[in-house]
Amino acid sequence: MAKLMIGSSVLFLLAGVVGAGLVVVPAAPAMAVEDRIWDRIADCESSGRWDMNTGNGYYGGLQIMPSTWNEAGGQEYATRPDRATRREQITVAEKILRTQGWEAWPQCARQAGLLGATYTVKAGDTLSSIARDLGVIGGWRALYAANSDVIGPDPDRLLPGTLLDVPRAAHRSGPRLMRIIR
Repeated sequence: MAKLMIGSSVLFLLAGVVGAGLVVVPAAPAMAVEDRIWDRIADCESSGRWDMNTGNGYYGGLQIMPSTWNEAGGQEYATRPDRATRREQITVAEKILRTQGWEAWPQCARQAGLLGATYTVKAGDTLSSIARDLGVIGGWRALYAANSDVIGPDPDRLLPGTLLDVPRAAHRSGPRLMRIIR
């Protein structure tokens, strides 16, 4: 089972300064993960049983701890994940994914091929910092070239939760190597 923990910080994107006041709006959500991917994670975590409650402290199809469920806004839907619908569990899991990445479900994400030659953008990440930490040969430009379709025209606009392909050469070195290699 994955041990899920998230911080209580809320992600905000600074929209700009208007007059003497500061205008802050919620960050735009990253592209949603296809339902079939969540079903693969649930198949691994709970044999696809979205109402799973085995008494092990993790609940629902994605085996989420109640504290993580609450921090990600799950109380809006149900007191625990196993009492929420599949769709509600996925909605909350998308929020967890934006803050923790696929590392929130390490074994099952690895089994589903979501950990390996990919990296999930976290709040505060830049292409330069990711390329440096992962040892990407060619730096941020190589990382951008491999992901311009998901990043868009502005390499400085990375959204938390975006799944980046890491160029193969990055697998040779870098402090986060253990987090990205199967």
